[in-house]
Amino acid sequence: MEKKITSQLVLPLLLLVIAYQWLIAFFNKVVTKNYFNELHKQMKDSVSGITFHPYATLFKNVGIPNFHLFGTLVMLGELFVGVIFLLYAIQKMMGKNNKVIAKLGFVATIIGAFMNLNYAILGGDTLFVNPDNAFQEAISVDWFMFLMQIILIVYFYNVSAQNNKEKEMNLAA
Repeated sequence: MEKKITSQLVLPLLLLVIAYQWLIAFFNKVVTKNYFNELHKQMKDSVSGITFHPYATLFKNVGIPNFHLFGTLVMLGELFVGVIFLLYAIQKMMGKNNKVIAKLGFVATIIGAFMNLNYAILGGDTLFVNPDNAFQEAISVDWFMFLMQIILIVYFYNVSAQNNKEKEMNLAA
């Protein structure tokens, strides 16, 4: 009974919160005037704050020159992750299990985790003690979201694997 409550209530609520975060991030970009110009300026300004030097080099040589492409990909990724998490949460609350949405959920969690990892590295956030900034939180929202989505990757992988086993059993019967 407890597993069913977790599956039908806690997980959907968590996914709704994460979906909300991704969808609001997407809509903020859509309604921002001169989004791409602001993105380019922010990217150039943030290079000096990147503490992971190989990432800074990659960001400077690939990210900034292709800011329009990466800005578009980020917007599409945020929309995709938000919509898939929203759809999956709704179906779980209804007690249903759409296998296609579960597989898309697996893909969405990988995309979301990748984006959050990039946001965390780009922001210079750390998971460790930072003597230069005594007022930095222990874990930033970007690292927290990255870790949450790693957990969701495992969840969606298990759901997809379970769906594959059920399909194989039905074919064998």
